[in-house]
Parts: sequence; C-alpha cells; structure tokens
Amino acid sequence: MKKEDYMLRAINLAKKAKFHTNPNPRVGCVIVKNNKVIGEGYHKKYGGAHAEVNAIKNCLKKFGSKKGKQLLKDSQVYVTLEPCSIKSKTPPCTNTLLEIMPKEVYCASLDPNKKINGNGVKILRKSGIKVEVGILKKKAIEMNKDFFFKHKNDKPYVRVKIAQTIDGKIALKNGKSKWITSKEARKNVQLLRIQSDAVLIGSNTLIKDNPRLNIRDVKVFKQPISIVLGNTHSAKKNMNIFKDNKKVIFANNYEKTELNQNFTNNLSFIKLTKKNSLNDLLKKLSKYDLNSILVEGGSKIFTSFISKNLADEIIFFISPKFLGKDSIDALSLESPLSIANTNNYIIDSTEMVGEDIKLVLKKN
Repeated sequence: MKKEDYMLRAINLAKKAKFHTNPNPRVGCVIVKNNKVIGEGYHKKYGGAHAEVNAIKNCLKKFGSKKGKQLLKDSQVYVTLEPCSIKSKTPPCTNTLLEIMPKEVYCASLDPNKKINGNGVKILRKSGIKVEVGILKKKAIEMNKDFFFKHKNDKPYVRVKIAQTIDGKIALKNGKSKWITSKEARKNVQLLRIQSDAVLIGSNTLIKDNPRLNIRDVKVFKQPISIVLGNTHSAKKNMNIFKDNKKVIFANNYEKTELNQNFTNNLSFIKLTKKNSLNDLLKKLSKYDLNSILVEGGSKIFTSFISKNLADEIIFFISPKFLGKDSIDALSLESPLSIANTNNYIIDSTEMVGEDIKLVLKKN
C-alpha cells in the first residue's frame, strides 16, 4: 500500500466519530510496521482518548504488551492531524508518541490551533523522529472544515437554515408555520443540528414558537448550545429551551434583568455593542469554543446575517407550497444599486428531501 492509502484509511476511521468530537476535530490514526497495519484508532468523542492513543491501545490489545511494544518501536504512524502538544482534557499526544518512538510520523495537516500549530511537529523532529506533513491535506481539512475555519478566522462558521415555500414565505400572516416543509426535511435539519455546536434564533422566534432547539431521535453526547439574539425580557423559566439542561446564551444590547438572572445556572449573557452587533457576537462567542453555528430564524435574523455578509453557508429547504403575498417573507434584503454589488454565492448542492428541495449555497 502507498502512503496515501494508509492516510485515506485514517481519514475514513476519523469519519466514524461523526460529530461526537465537537468542538474538537475528528482525527484518525493508522500505525504500520513492515507494510502491515498493526494498530488503528480514532478520536471517538469529546473528552475521550485521542486517535494516537486508541491506535496504540489497539496494537497492544492485538499483539499483547511485550510484542506490541516491540512492533510500535520504529513503526510508521499516519495521523490525519498534527499530534497535539498541549495538555487539555487528555495528555499531549506528542508525549504518547515519544514513549513508543516510531521511526516516522505522517500528518495530513498541521493543527490550525495557534497553541499547537507546528509545535507538535517540532517536538517529534527534535527527538529524532522523521515527520512528513501534507499527505491528503485537502481531504483532511475538508473533514474538519468548521474547526479549521474557526481557528483561521477567530469566529465560528455560520450556516443559515431557511425553511420556506416556493414563493419565499416562512409563515402565515398570523405567524403560524407548522409545517411548511415535509417530515423528511425536518429530520434533515436534525442532522444539521448534530454537526453544529450552537443553534441561534431571534427573540421573536423564541416567544412565538417556544422551540426546544435540541437534537431528537439520535443519541448524542451533548446538545448544541442555544443562542437567543434580541430582546429576551418576555422569556419565561418554563420555556422549552431550558428543558435539556444545556447551555443557553442570551445576547442583546440590554443589561441583565433580575428575572433572567434566576432562570438557570446554564444561562449566560453576552452584552453586545449597538454598532456591528453581529460581528461583536461572533467574536465574543469565541470564548465558548464553538466551531459552527446554525442560524434557524426568523426573518430579521436571516436578513441581518445575509445582508452583513456573515452567512458562510445558506441552506434552503423549499416546499412546493404557496402562502401568498400577505404571509411573512423569508428575507427582506435591501435592493442593491447594481447587480455587481450583490452578495455572491455559488450553488454547492441540490437534492430532493421528501417533497422538498434542499438547496445549499456557499460563499463564492
């Protein structure tokens, strides 16, 4: 097998974690000796052992402690991301590798985290281990694109999800919207929530719909954080958003109210500047270690993110229904002075989901 084959095997291993590692990246590791795989593993969930540790354990389990250690020495290690060199919830993986002293370590990519970037490679090379970086780099980065985006831009990747009719409406005039899209489309939204670290709505959506914003029907290790943007003075303790013991963040230009302070221990507040409040929000969310945010509503929120060019990806679920001119528009964007001044997105994918069309747009 070629180096690329072993790295592809490591990438496919990493994908088995799905999105249980968030906000950590998905990482896979394959250990080779004499052109044979002697151990493999992946980072299974946030807070758990990293890929390198699981691959070493796999080798020791298969061959026993004595023979396993002999095989691990002077082996070749293929890992989809630079081994971490800092202690967090687990010890540094560089320390673990130095204990077995492989001959070569192949990394698909450096870690974009500024605390690690390049340091893991330096530590290994300094100890006499040959390190090569870049095998299947694009595939490895694409697998963890939210993680890479967050560390490169110091803000989370923003997906805006809009469920609308074919005439661009998201609700009737009275605010009722259940259900515009099909059951299959609503299940697909659950998958979007699984890959997101937080789900954001506006305060109007909170008051009108009383959503839970949780992941249902799928076993997950933790629920995404709920973020409510806008005037939350009408929020009540018994609302659905507080029922899953997950973290909730209220973000607005107002001071904390005495009522809100007593809601739950998991409630946090972000005070925003009135100027560039969305940019301010994304920057302040960096301390919550979020790689991505799913924006779910409503119309004012959709319009704000898109008009300010802060939507990195827009996902439309388009139902073959018509609600008419008096219903609520999905967007109320200002008209540009010329077509050349429009926000330009490209169509990334289209597919049928139940009776609806799923259209994914990404920044050009």
